[in-house]
Amino acid sequence: MRALSRLLLSLSIALPALGLSPLATTTPAHASGNGLAHTPPMGWNSWDTFGCNASEQIVKDTADFMASSGMRDAGYQYLTIDDCWMRRSRDAGGNLVPDPQKYPDGLAALAAYVHGKGLKFGVYESPTYHTCQGFPGSLGREQQDARTFATWGVDFLKYDNCLASDPSQRVGDERLPLQTRDGRMRDALAATGRPIVFSLSLQPAAQGETPWVWGKGVANMWRIDGDRDASFAGLTRLIHADLDKSRYAGPGAWNDIDMLETGNYASASQNPKQRLTYDREKSELSAAAVLAAPLISGADLRTAAAAGSSGFPISQQDLSVYLNKEVIAVDQDSLGRQGTAVATANGLDVLRRPLAGGAVAVALFNETSAPATLSTTAAAVGLPVSKAGYALNDLWTHTSSVSADGTISATVPAGGTVLYRVTAHSGTTGSAR
Repeated sequence: MRALSRLLLSLSIALPALGLSPLATTTPAHASGNGLAHTPPMGWNSWDTFGCNASEQIVKDTADFMASSGMRDAGYQYLTIDDCWMRRSRDAGGNLVPDPQKYPDGLAALAAYVHGKGLKFGVYESPTYHTCQGFPGSLGREQQDARTFATWGVDFLKYDNCLASDPSQRVGDERLPLQTRDGRMRDALAATGRPIVFSLSLQPAAQGETPWVWGKGVANMWRIDGDRDASFAGLTRLIHADLDKSRYAGPGAWNDIDMLETGNYASASQNPKQRLTYDREKSELSAAAVLAAPLISGADLRTAAAAGSSGFPISQQDLSVYLNKEVIAVDQDSLGRQGTAVATANGLDVLRRPLAGGAVAVALFNETSAPATLSTTAAAVGLPVSKAGYALNDLWTHTSSVSADGTISATVPAGGTVLYRVTAHSGTTGSAR
């Protein structure tokens, strides 16, 4: 009991010695100049479920589901096909060519179909001579490829640096700094005049890259670490990797913690231990929202009929996680401030994110395998003094309570998160910081 009391005390206050002061402020980042992604992009990517086997029909079925299930209306709008969408060689004019077996109608027609569903269309490329799977890269062809993408109606470009991870294997312009190579595509996309969100997928941990430092001048979002798997450990690794990078994010420029794995049964079918529990799925969306991360699903977003016996369509419970509008509102908050840690100790984390209008999102996140009580205070999360107390809105149970003295506390299930939107009642003094 004495040990538990000490732990709760450590979570109820900021930890200045660890650089976790709740009153620390960040300087808003500036976008790459394309005027896009004022809030973190939301959507779907084909890789986690389908790898190189994505196809025109899968993309159409996914677009149908996103439009009919409520995902589109909740804000999920970018539908992106990953590596392997093209032929192994360019045509006689040096143009990229969609694989005619996978995409028989071509990508312009597919983009038109996606647009017809009220969604936006994305593709994958690389700032190297070859993509991760050995298809033609865009290095040295940036202007030509950007024009091709614009002509097709592309709205989102995922730009991946896999094959340049070993400096000893780089040749020609692959030896140029990554920032320089990515900057070429940024300029090429801008020259087309078409609004195309630019996303960097860099494997930075393996390459020693720090895209969060320079990314806001180049792209709209950038991966902060290597690929994450569908496990809970994969999620917690990315959360902790992102907690010290808040000062680099802001409207138009976001730290990316990789795709959401809620409902990703394809990975779980190979390794059942990787599948997230319902509480962990809620933790995934909660943490992403507090960290102002892009919400890009990697699950099979098709109806059961479209998926057939070989598919892994998400359940209604999984879908309900994706569709929690109150949590999405935290992620999409117009202030554009990424959240930070108030306290982290022994797998128990208190995270906070200031929101437009003076509210603060507070996540009580239990990474452990047993229920735990987590506590903090209104002062610790940066709220002003309020003699009238504080309103706590639980964004998962959709219930409200009042804390007269500013205590913010809950018993949190194993792997779970209680996410509050906390506001000071009228009669406040002082100011939020």
